[in-house]
Amino acid sequence: MIQSSTSDLLTLLAYGELPEKEATALQAQIAADPALAAEWDTIRQTIDELSGISFSPSETSTKIVLEHSCKTEHLQDI
Repeated sequence: MIQSSTSDLLTLLAYGELPEKEATALQAQIAADPALAAEWDTIRQTIDELSGISFSPSETSTKIVLEHSCKTEHLQDI
């Protein structure tokens, strides 16, 4: 299994958060290591899948929050 720190670096690479020098070095490691390449593919696929998901609160949740907000609005002055 890939070490956690390496997985963290792969995630940073996927989001474009690594400095160029580190990104280039990690990409070379990915090209040379099949296990690392497999982990890289998994991370990219997961990010792609998550990018297509959006969440919205249910109408009931929204109503509860709004009702609570109205009931406690006067407390903000305390």
